Order: sequence, then C-alpha cells, then structure tokens
Amino acid sequence: MDQRTKRIAARTLLVVGPAIVATFTISFSLRWSLGLTIDWLGWIECLTIPIVVGTPIAVYIFTQAEKLQKTHEKLEQSFADLAKAHEQLSFVASHDQMTGLLNREGFLRHVDEQRDRSEGHYLLIVDADHFKSVNDRYGHPKGDEALVKIARALQYAVRRKDIVGRIGGEEFAILLVSVSKDEAMQMAELVRRQVQCIPWQTEDQDGSALTVSIGGAEVGRRRVKFPEVMRQADRCLYEAKRQGRNRVSFDYVLSAVA
Repeated sequence: MDQRTKRIAARTLLVVGPAIVATFTISFSLRWSLGLTIDWLGWIECLTIPIVVGTPIAVYIFTQAEKLQKTHEKLEQSFADLAKAHEQLSFVASHDQMTGLLNREGFLRHVDEQRDRSEGHYLLIVDADHFKSVNDRYGHPKGDEALVKIARALQYAVRRKDIVGRIGGEEFAILLVSVSKDEAMQMAELVRRQVQCIPWQTEDQDGSALTVSIGGAEVGRRRVKFPEVMRQADRCLYEAKRQGRNRVSFDYVLSAVA
C-alpha cells in the first residue's frame, strides 16, 4: 500500500468511525425515548449503514482531494520553474554574455532608475586602448580574454552601488553614484591604474600592458538628457585619446538643455 492510499484509508476511518458512533447514539436515543426495544437488527443497521454509505463517499472525496493537492503541487512547481526561467531570460536580455556586465540596454535602464532616486552622479566612458591591434596581433580569443580582464578590473575598482556595463565592442561605462567631481576623478584614476596593473601575458612576451582611456561627465537627475551626457563623456574620452591614451579627462563643460 503506497503512501497516498494509506492517507486516504486513514482519513476515511477518521470520518466513518465517528459516523458509526453518531448513528448508534442517535438511533438508540430515539429508541429509548420512544420505548422501543434494541434488538440485534438495530445493532447491525447502526454498524453497516455508516460503513456502506459513508465509506465510498469518504474515499471519493479524499481521492479527489489527493488529486487536487498533487495538481496544486505541480502548478506551484511549474510557477517556480517559470519564474526561474523568466529571471534567467531577464538576466540574459540585460547582460553581456562574455563579461557578465550589464549590456547597453541594461546599463541605460539602471541609470534611469538611479537618476529617478537621487542626483550627483558621474558617468565614465572607458575605452580599451589599441584594442584593434590586440585582436589583429594575437587573435580574437586573446582579445576576448583582455575584455574579460578589463571588465573584472572595473568591477573591482568601483563600489558595490556603482553601475558598470559594457556598451560597445571595447567600450565600457560606469555610473559613479552620488559623488563629487573630485571623487569621480579620483575613482576614474583608480580604474585606469587598476586596468594597467592587470597581469597580461602574450605569446611574444613583449611585456605590453592593457590600458584604457577614460572620459567623465556629470549626470544630473533630469536637468540634462542622458544621451547628451554620454556625448559629453565621449568628447572627454576622445580628448584623453588625443593626449596619448592611458589617461583620464573631464575637460569638457556641458550647458544644461531643456
């Protein structure tokens, strides 16, 4: 006898047993009140009627209850699996598969949420220096390795509340949350040094290092539209590239736009 059958049998006994007792009590009480005798037929009736009538009904009810419980458990499991699948799909849709960072769409969505909550942020655009030559010289697998190492360095250099994303091929973005300009410049310099210190081995062992150039721009809550903030940071990035790469630039002033 399996567990399901045992449960149905136990519940049936719990129902039929009291029904037999109740039948005896009611039947004998009526007979005594009416002055009727209690013969063997009365005993048999009080015993068999609850069993014959109550047992099939109780078995049917508890069998259906077991089926409903099993169906409910399956639905709960299906819901949990669906929620997990939705979470995984949401993660894949908003993250870069190679580096594990937010992709461009995911990064922009997180930035919008942060701008709604507070202000005083700075955007950093981080671009790997001479990355095309890395791919051309060492191959795309080595280039992918470099991007993964850079992504980890960026995450290590910033705080937990800051937002890091990969917004292009070799281009990354960081939102520094609630910082002053001086703090943003110091953190940008820390990011640059962190990347420069990445252990990097190549086949020719020429001792070349991975470096990045960084452009920074202030992000208001809604005073300046974010695409314009990104353009400002890009201009500062190009200025860092123009000055020789492997450096940080915040040297561009953006006026507010409506």
